[in-house]
Amino acid sequence: MVGLHDVAKLAGVSKSTVSRVINNEYGVKQSTKEIVQKAIEECGYVVNQVAKDLKSQKTNLIGVIVPTLSSNSTAQGVDGLSHIFDKKGKHVLLANSQHKHEKEIEYIRLFNQKRVEGIILYATHLDETLMNVINQSQVPVVLVGQDGSNYDIPSVIHDDVRVGFSAGQRLVKAGCKNIGFIGVSSEDIAVDSMRYLGLTQALSSLKMEGPSFHSRGEFSMESGYEQMKSLMIVNKDLDGVFCATDRIAIGAIKAIEESGKTAGKEIKVLGVGNDDLGMVSRPSLSTFHYAFEAAGETSASVILDLIEGKQQLMSKIVLSFRAVERQSC
Repeated sequence: MVGLHDVAKLAGVSKSTVSRVINNEYGVKQSTKEIVQKAIEECGYVVNQVAKDLKSQKTNLIGVIVPTLSSNSTAQGVDGLSHIFDKKGKHVLLANSQHKHEKEIEYIRLFNQKRVEGIILYATHLDETLMNVINQSQVPVVLVGQDGSNYDIPSVIHDDVRVGFSAGQRLVKAGCKNIGFIGVSSEDIAVDSMRYLGLTQALSSLKMEGPSFHSRGEFSMESGYEQMKSLMIVNKDLDGVFCATDRIAIGAIKAIEESGKTAGKEIKVLGVGNDDLGMVSRPSLSTFHYAFEAAGETSASVILDLIEGKQQLMSKIVLSFRAVERQSC
Protein backbone atom coordinates (compact mmCIF):
# COMPACT_ATOMS: atom_id res chain seq x y z
CA MET A 1 0.00 0.00 0.00
CA VAL A 2 1.37 3.38 -1.01
CA GLY A 3 2.00 5.76 1.90
CA LEU A 4 3.21 9.29 2.54
CA HIS A 5 6.83 8.11 2.73
CA ASP A 6 6.60 6.73 -0.83
CA VAL A 7 5.32 10.07 -2.15
CA ALA A 8 7.97 11.97 -0.17
CA LYS A 9 10.77 9.73 -1.49
CA LEU A 10 9.69 10.12 -5.12
CA ALA A 11 9.22 13.90 -4.79
CA GLY A 12 12.47 14.38 -2.87
CA VAL A 13 10.79 16.18 0.02
CA SER A 14 9.88 15.42 3.63
CA LYS A 15 6.69 13.66 4.74
CA SER A 16 5.60 16.86 6.49
CA THR A 17 5.84 18.76 3.20
CA VAL A 18 3.68 16.15 1.48
CA SER A 19 1.15 16.46 4.33
CA ARG A 20 1.06 20.26 4.00
CA VAL A 21 0.43 19.98 0.25
CA ILE A 22 -2.39 17.46 0.75
CA ASN A 23 -4.04 19.68 3.37
CA ASN A 24 -3.46 22.82 1.28
CA GLU A 25 -1.58 24.49 4.12
CA TYR A 26 0.34 27.74 3.89
CA GLY A 27 4.10 27.84 3.40
CA VAL A 28 4.79 25.53 0.42
CA LYS A 29 6.16 26.92 -2.84
CA GLN A 30 4.03 26.46 -5.94
CA SER A 31 6.85 24.60 -7.67
CA THR A 32 7.10 22.19 -4.73
CA LYS A 33 3.33 21.66 -4.75
CA GLU A 34 3.46 20.69 -8.42
CA ILE A 35 6.29 18.20 -7.80
CA VAL A 36 4.37 16.61 -4.91
CA GLN A 37 1.11 16.45 -6.89
CA LYS A 38 2.93 14.74 -9.74
CA ALA A 39 4.45 12.23 -7.31
CA ILE A 40 1.01 11.53 -5.81
CA GLU A 41 -0.37 10.75 -9.27
CA GLU A 42 2.58 8.55 -10.22
CA CYS A 43 2.44 6.59 -6.98
CA GLY A 44 -1.34 6.25 -7.07
CA TYR A 45 -1.53 7.54 -3.51
CA VAL A 46 -5.12 7.91 -2.20
CA VAL A 47 -5.73 10.53 0.48
CA ASN A 48 -7.27 9.21 3.71
CA GLN A 49 -10.26 11.55 3.70
CA VAL A 50 -11.43 10.52 7.17
CA ALA A 51 -8.09 11.38 8.71
CA LYS A 52 -7.95 14.62 6.76
CA ASP A 53 -11.43 15.58 7.97
CA LEU A 54 -10.57 14.82 11.58
CA LYS A 55 -7.51 17.04 11.38
CA SER A 56 -9.30 19.96 9.72
CA GLN A 57 -12.59 19.52 11.64
CA LYS A 58 -14.32 19.87 8.26
CA THR A 59 -16.01 17.20 6.16
CA ASN A 60 -17.27 19.42 3.31
CA LEU A 61 -20.48 17.36 3.42
CA ILE A 62 -23.98 18.86 3.33
CA GLY A 63 -27.01 16.71 4.10
CA VAL A 64 -30.04 17.33 1.87
CA ILE A 65 -33.39 15.73 2.73
CA VAL A 66 -36.07 15.69 0.02
CA PRO A 67 -39.61 14.21 0.10
CA THR A 68 -39.26 12.39 -3.23
CA LEU A 69 -36.71 11.80 -5.98
CA SER A 70 -39.22 11.74 -8.83
CA SER A 71 -40.63 15.27 -8.86
CA ASN A 72 -39.69 18.19 -11.08
CA SER A 73 -39.38 20.48 -8.06
CA THR A 74 -36.88 18.18 -6.35
CA ALA A 75 -34.75 17.77 -9.48
CA GLN A 76 -34.55 21.51 -10.09
CA GLY A 77 -33.90 22.26 -6.43
CA VAL A 78 -31.04 19.76 -6.15
CA ASP A 79 -29.55 21.10 -9.40
CA GLY A 80 -29.63 24.62 -7.96
CA LEU A 81 -28.00 23.82 -4.64
CA SER A 82 -25.43 21.54 -6.30
CA HIS A 83 -24.23 24.41 -8.49
CA ILE A 84 -23.49 26.51 -5.40
CA PHE A 85 -21.89 23.70 -3.40
CA ASP A 86 -19.67 22.62 -6.31
CA LYS A 87 -18.12 26.09 -6.42
CA LYS A 88 -17.31 25.87 -2.71
CA GLY A 89 -15.93 22.32 -2.77
CA LYS A 90 -18.88 20.91 -0.82
CA HIS A 91 -20.46 17.51 -1.47
CA VAL A 92 -24.12 16.56 -1.11
CA LEU A 93 -25.46 13.56 0.81
CA LEU A 94 -29.00 13.11 -0.50
CA ALA A 95 -31.75 11.40 1.53
CA ASN A 96 -35.31 10.61 0.42
CA SER A 97 -37.90 10.93 3.22
CA GLN A 98 -40.68 9.52 0.98
CA HIS A 99 -43.10 12.09 2.46
CA LYS A 100 -42.75 10.36 5.85
CA HIS A 101 -42.39 12.63 8.86
CA GLU A 102 -40.46 10.10 10.90
CA LYS A 103 -37.85 9.77 8.15
CA GLU A 104 -37.21 13.52 8.12
CA ILE A 105 -36.40 13.30 11.83
CA GLU A 106 -34.37 10.11 11.36
CA TYR A 107 -32.21 11.69 8.64
CA ILE A 108 -31.56 14.88 10.61
CA ARG A 109 -30.19 12.75 13.45
CA LEU A 110 -28.25 10.49 11.07
CA PHE A 111 -26.64 13.43 9.29
CA ASN A 112 -25.50 14.80 12.64
CA GLN A 113 -23.84 11.44 13.34
CA LYS A 114 -22.17 11.55 9.91
CA ARG A 115 -20.65 14.94 10.81
CA VAL A 116 -22.15 16.91 7.95
CA GLU A 117 -21.51 20.65 8.15
CA GLY A 118 -25.13 21.64 7.54
CA ILE A 119 -28.56 20.26 6.60
CA ILE A 120 -31.12 21.45 4.05
CA LEU A 121 -34.57 20.01 4.68
CA TYR A 122 -37.32 20.10 2.06
CA ALA A 123 -39.96 19.78 4.74
CA THR A 124 -43.46 18.37 4.24
CA HIS A 125 -44.79 19.45 7.63
CA LEU A 126 -44.07 21.48 10.74
CA ASP A 127 -44.73 20.17 14.23
CA GLU A 128 -43.25 20.40 17.69
CA THR A 129 -41.29 17.15 17.38
CA LEU A 130 -39.57 18.27 14.17
CA MET A 131 -38.82 21.72 15.59
CA ASN A 132 -37.23 20.18 18.69
CA VAL A 133 -35.03 17.88 16.60
CA ILE A 134 -33.91 20.81 14.43
CA ASN A 135 -33.13 22.94 17.50
CA GLN A 136 -31.11 20.05 18.97
CA SER A 137 -29.06 19.68 15.78
CA GLN A 138 -25.33 20.25 16.23
CA VAL A 139 -25.15 21.81 12.75
CA PRO A 140 -27.29 24.52 11.11
CA VAL A 141 -30.53 23.54 9.38
CA VAL A 142 -32.32 25.46 6.62
CA LEU A 143 -35.92 24.70 5.65
CA VAL A 144 -37.14 24.84 2.06
CA GLY A 145 -40.85 25.01 1.24
CA GLN A 146 -42.20 25.41 4.79
CA ASP A 147 -41.97 28.54 6.95
CA GLY A 148 -40.08 27.84 10.16
CA SER A 149 -39.20 31.49 10.80
CA ASN A 150 -41.57 31.63 13.80
CA TYR A 151 -39.28 29.05 15.39
CA ASP A 152 -36.15 31.02 14.42
CA ILE A 153 -35.30 28.45 11.75
CA PRO A 154 -33.98 29.99 8.50
CA SER A 155 -36.46 29.26 5.70
CA VAL A 156 -36.68 29.62 1.94
CA ILE A 157 -40.32 29.56 0.87
CA HIS A 158 -42.59 30.14 -2.09
CA ASP A 159 -45.39 32.72 -1.94
CA ASP A 160 -48.12 30.10 -1.53
CA VAL A 161 -50.91 32.36 -0.27
CA ARG A 162 -50.40 34.81 -3.12
CA VAL A 163 -50.30 32.03 -5.72
CA GLY A 164 -53.66 30.80 -4.41
CA PHE A 165 -54.99 34.35 -4.61
CA SER A 166 -53.76 34.69 -8.19
CA ALA A 167 -55.33 31.34 -9.09
CA GLY A 168 -58.70 32.54 -7.82
CA GLN A 169 -58.42 35.72 -9.85
CA ARG A 170 -57.48 33.81 -13.02
CA LEU A 171 -60.35 31.36 -12.69
CA VAL A 172 -62.93 34.08 -12.08
CA LYS A 173 -61.55 36.13 -14.98
CA ALA A 174 -61.99 33.01 -17.15
CA GLY A 175 -65.71 33.01 -16.24
CA CYS A 176 -65.75 30.39 -13.46
CA LYS A 177 -68.45 30.65 -10.79
CA ASN A 178 -68.20 27.27 -9.03
CA ILE A 179 -64.57 26.72 -8.09
CA GLY A 180 -63.03 23.91 -6.07
CA PHE A 181 -59.60 23.05 -4.68
CA ILE A 182 -57.77 19.72 -4.82
CA GLY A 183 -54.96 19.68 -2.28
CA VAL A 184 -52.85 17.28 -0.26
CA SER A 185 -52.55 16.37 3.41
CA SER A 186 -53.50 19.18 5.81
CA GLU A 187 -50.15 18.62 7.54
CA ASP A 188 -48.45 20.16 4.51
CA ILE A 189 -49.18 23.76 5.48
CA ALA A 190 -47.56 25.38 2.45
CA VAL A 191 -48.89 23.24 -0.37
CA ASP A 192 -52.36 22.61 1.03
CA SER A 193 -53.43 25.17 3.63
CA MET A 194 -51.68 28.28 2.33
CA ARG A 195 -52.70 27.79 -1.31
CA TYR A 196 -56.29 27.12 -0.29
CA LEU A 197 -56.25 30.20 1.96
CA GLY A 198 -55.14 32.36 -0.96
CA LEU A 199 -57.93 30.98 -3.16
CA THR A 200 -60.50 31.67 -0.44
CA GLN A 201 -59.25 35.24 0.01
CA ALA A 202 -59.43 35.89 -3.74
CA LEU A 203 -63.04 34.73 -4.01
CA SER A 204 -64.00 36.76 -0.94
CA SER A 205 -62.35 39.90 -2.35
CA LEU A 206 -64.41 39.43 -5.53
CA LYS A 207 -67.65 39.12 -3.50
CA MET A 208 -68.11 35.47 -4.51
CA GLU A 209 -69.02 32.36 -2.58
CA GLY A 210 -66.14 30.42 -1.11
CA PRO A 211 -64.68 27.32 -2.81
CA SER A 212 -67.21 24.57 -3.59
CA PHE A 213 -64.92 21.98 -1.99
CA HIS A 214 -61.51 21.36 -0.47
CA SER A 215 -60.50 17.84 -1.40
CA ARG A 216 -57.29 16.21 -0.18
CA GLY A 217 -55.20 13.42 -1.65
CA GLU A 218 -51.62 12.61 -2.61
CA PHE A 219 -48.91 14.20 -4.76
CA SER A 220 -49.68 12.21 -7.90
CA MET A 221 -51.55 12.20 -11.19
CA GLU A 222 -53.38 9.07 -10.04
CA SER A 223 -54.70 10.88 -6.98
CA GLY A 224 -55.79 13.89 -9.01
CA TYR A 225 -57.56 11.59 -11.45
CA GLU A 226 -59.45 9.63 -8.77
CA GLN A 227 -60.43 12.73 -6.82
CA MET A 228 -61.68 14.56 -9.88
CA LYS A 229 -63.81 11.58 -10.95
CA SER A 230 -65.55 11.56 -7.57
CA LEU A 231 -65.85 15.32 -7.27
CA MET A 232 -67.60 15.75 -10.62
CA ILE A 233 -70.32 13.32 -9.51
CA VAL A 234 -71.32 15.44 -6.50
CA ASN A 235 -70.46 18.87 -7.97
CA LYS A 236 -72.52 18.96 -11.16
CA ASP A 237 -72.05 22.71 -11.69
CA LEU A 238 -68.29 22.69 -11.23
CA ASP A 239 -66.62 24.92 -13.82
CA GLY A 240 -63.20 25.62 -12.30
CA VAL A 241 -60.65 23.74 -10.21
CA PHE A 242 -57.38 24.86 -8.67
CA CYS A 243 -54.98 21.98 -7.98
CA ALA A 244 -52.16 22.21 -5.45
CA THR A 245 -49.63 20.75 -7.91
CA ASP A 246 -49.30 20.24 -11.65
CA ARG A 247 -49.34 16.46 -11.41
CA ILE A 248 -52.61 16.52 -9.51
CA ALA A 249 -53.97 18.88 -12.17
CA ILE A 250 -52.87 16.62 -15.05
CA GLY A 251 -54.72 13.72 -13.44
CA ALA A 252 -57.79 15.94 -13.02
CA ILE A 253 -57.69 16.87 -16.73
CA LYS A 254 -57.70 13.19 -17.68
CA ALA A 255 -60.77 12.56 -15.51
CA ILE A 256 -62.58 15.56 -17.01
CA GLU A 257 -61.87 14.43 -20.57
CA GLU A 258 -63.00 10.88 -19.84
CA SER A 259 -66.27 12.18 -18.40
CA GLY A 260 -67.19 13.66 -21.76
CA LYS A 261 -66.61 17.25 -20.68
CA THR A 262 -63.89 19.47 -22.11
CA ALA A 263 -61.09 20.62 -19.80
CA GLY A 264 -60.22 24.23 -20.49
CA LYS A 265 -63.71 25.01 -21.77
CA GLU A 266 -66.43 23.49 -19.61
CA ILE A 267 -64.11 23.08 -16.61
CA LYS A 268 -61.06 25.32 -16.26
CA VAL A 269 -58.02 23.79 -14.56
CA LEU A 270 -54.99 25.44 -12.92
CA GLY A 271 -51.92 23.81 -11.36
CA VAL A 272 -48.75 24.96 -9.60
CA GLY A 273 -45.13 24.22 -10.45
CA ASN A 274 -44.75 24.37 -14.24
CA ASP A 275 -43.89 20.67 -14.54
CA ASP A 276 -42.70 19.68 -18.03
CA LEU A 277 -45.59 17.21 -18.26
CA GLY A 278 -48.04 20.09 -18.24
CA MET A 279 -46.78 21.34 -21.56
CA VAL A 280 -47.55 18.05 -23.32
CA SER A 281 -50.87 17.24 -21.63
CA ARG A 282 -54.03 17.73 -23.70
CA PRO A 283 -55.18 20.38 -23.21
CA SER A 284 -51.86 21.85 -22.10
CA LEU A 285 -51.90 22.89 -18.45
CA SER A 286 -52.15 26.51 -17.36
CA THR A 287 -50.11 26.89 -14.20
CA PHE A 288 -47.71 28.99 -12.14
CA HIS A 289 -43.94 28.79 -12.51
CA TYR A 290 -42.14 28.36 -9.19
CA ALA A 291 -38.44 29.17 -8.91
CA PHE A 292 -37.40 25.71 -7.70
CA GLU A 293 -33.80 26.03 -8.91
CA ALA A 294 -33.49 29.44 -7.27
CA ALA A 295 -34.84 27.92 -4.04
CA GLY A 296 -32.02 25.38 -4.12
CA GLU A 297 -29.41 28.04 -4.85
CA THR A 298 -30.73 30.33 -2.12
CA SER A 299 -30.88 27.60 0.51
CA ALA A 300 -27.30 26.58 -0.34
CA SER A 301 -26.08 30.16 0.04
CA VAL A 302 -27.88 30.53 3.38
CA ILE A 303 -26.46 27.29 4.81
CA LEU A 304 -22.93 28.24 3.70
CA ASP A 305 -23.27 31.59 5.48
CA LEU A 306 -24.47 29.82 8.63
CA ILE A 307 -21.57 27.37 8.49
CA GLU A 308 -19.17 30.30 8.26
CA GLY A 309 -20.85 32.00 11.23
CA LYS A 310 -22.24 34.93 9.26
CA GLN A 311 -25.22 36.73 10.79
CA GLN A 312 -28.52 36.29 8.97
CA LEU A 313 -30.44 39.52 8.41
CA MET A 314 -33.68 37.72 7.47
CA SER A 315 -35.22 34.62 9.04
CA LYS A 316 -37.04 33.78 5.81
CA ILE A 317 -36.71 34.45 2.09
CA VAL A 318 -39.89 34.47 -0.01
CA LEU A 319 -39.47 33.67 -3.71
CA SER A 320 -41.69 35.07 -6.45
CA PHE A 321 -43.64 33.19 -9.14
CA ARG A 322 -45.13 33.91 -12.55
CA ALA A 323 -48.27 32.84 -14.38
CA VAL A 324 -47.94 30.40 -17.28
CA GLU A 325 -50.78 30.76 -19.80
CA ARG A 326 -51.77 27.63 -21.73
CA GLN A 327 -55.00 25.94 -22.80
CA SER A 328 -56.64 24.66 -19.60
CA CYS A 329 -57.58 28.11 -18.26
